Amino acid sequence: MIRYLILTALLVTSVQGAELQTLEHKVIYDERTYTRDNADRRYSVWTTDKISATKLLKDFGIQLPDFELHSGQVLAVFLNDNITEDLTQIIHNKSANHTFADYADSGIKFKLRALVDGKKYSHITAVVFTPVNMPNHLGIRGMIPGGLSEKL
Repeated sequence: MIRYLILTALLVTSVQGAELQTLEHKVIYDERTYTRDNADRRYSVWTTDKISATKLLKDFGIQLPDFELHSGQVLAVFLNDNITEDLTQIIHNKSANHTFADYADSGIKFKLRALVDGKKYSHITAVVFTPVNMPNHLGIRGMIPGGLSEKL
């Protein structure tokens, strides 16, 4: 009887589903055919620091002279190698305390010139949002296996 009660308690506590919350975000830059090295496995690069924010944008060739990151905000550059997908929302999973970008197929078809060896196209989207809790990682739904989230 005790085993049955313990097993039941374990099953009941593990059945709780994920509690997802959509976070408001502002897209400040979007480029569908950004070129980067094939070896670059990053899917997000982000910061909460005002000085690092300017450097982050510059590192990706993004020029926004009037941009200012405010206290409590996150600047994130998401990189998606599937260039036909668009960022649709930023989600916070309250149950797992994870924050990630959600993408959907845009329906756009491309015919692009071949890149030189060692390069690939990626869809980069720079966003600003205010997180529920300060994240330690920013993911993408369907992340690149072995990919990296880099905080500056």
